[in-house]
Amino acid sequence: MIPFAKKNSIFLLYCFFLTAIFLYVILKLYGKATLPVHEWTMSDWLVNYEDGGFKRRGISGTVFFAMQDLFGISLPIQVFFIQVVFYALVFFAYFKLLISKKIDWNILILLCSPLCFMYFPINLSYSGKREIILFALVAYFALGKMTVFKERIFLVLFSISLFFHEMFYFFLPFFIFIHILKTGKNKYAFWLLFFAVSTITVGSIYLLGADINCGKSLEIIKNRGVVFGENNIFFFKYWNSIEIIKNEISSYLLFILELIIEISMFLYYAYTFYRNKFYTLLKFVLISLIWASPLYVLGIDWYRWDHIYSMLLFIIVVCMLQNNENNKISFNQNPFLKRFLIFNILFFIFFFIHIQYDGRGFSLQNVKEYYFSRFF
Repeated sequence: MIPFAKKNSIFLLYCFFLTAIFLYVILKLYGKATLPVHEWTMSDWLVNYEDGGFKRRGISGTVFFAMQDLFGISLPIQVFFIQVVFYALVFFAYFKLLISKKIDWNILILLCSPLCFMYFPINLSYSGKREIILFALVAYFALGKMTVFKERIFLVLFSISLFFHEMFYFFLPFFIFIHILKTGKNKYAFWLLFFAVSTITVGSIYLLGADINCGKSLEIIKNRGVVFGENNIFFFKYWNSIEIIKNEISSYLLFILELIIEISMFLYYAYTFYRNKFYTLLKFVLISLIWASPLYVLGIDWYRWDHIYSMLLFIIVVCMLQNNENNKISFNQNPFLKRFLIFNILFFIFFFIHIQYDGRGFSLQNVKEYYFSRFF
């Protein structure tokens, strides 16, 4: 057992470590915002309604355009500011959620697993996308007492968030399960309303929305001072996803394997310390994976779906922990599993090498060459 005072000292160092991650990510995002030529992440935020009218994801770019017209703030700096705000909200909300529970070092290790918080500095090239809105929204929903007013506010916020990115829809089960864990009740009326409103919103976006690029997006954005390289959302053809999976099946399966490893770590934690809740968690994982599975066919950001799923699963597991009745950090009696830490470090090394050379799922051969050049 680690003495209480020592636990607090180590936890303080852990907080400094998280702060260092946050500052590093913000510094790198600023560097990306000041580049002369931008790529995918920036283009994702700048999808707009000016080119072709109403379309999916177009609300953010339209708002940024309006702010530029009103205040003269450059588009990259606006995107950077929003990224900073939401990253700050995510770090604060996840920390606040941990403080509200009786925790152990094993759950803190899970937070810093390669598909959770350590993903931010590992894959900076594609960090800062709109899933940070989803993370903040889920954390808000999980924090504090669940009230009718909070449910209504959440319905409005989630419906609006779908106009920022429709893929949020594929994580509906997480919100429903959080609601169950928070209330201990089966409020079918709220769940059905949530499902209906979300489905109608997404259906309307797809049925009524134009293509992301109607032919003039790059020109419109260039006239506003932003130039893109070849790697941007406006060049991507979504109907090519199946063909890409066929051509990169090894890479595709490797990302699936990494998600399985991450999920297994959460399940192992639950089985070891909260066995009475393990099978409930296992059922949820199966249901949520089935619901989210279309993402792995519709989009090629396989590493991104892994990251989002893991970040939300972390919140689910934390919600299952015992509540902490005071505002100070409180540790439970669960022993620290050294093998858990060692496995996480090994997984981090593997994922780090993989994501550096296979970040978009198109260069698994580079990963193989890297391994052989370094170890053989």
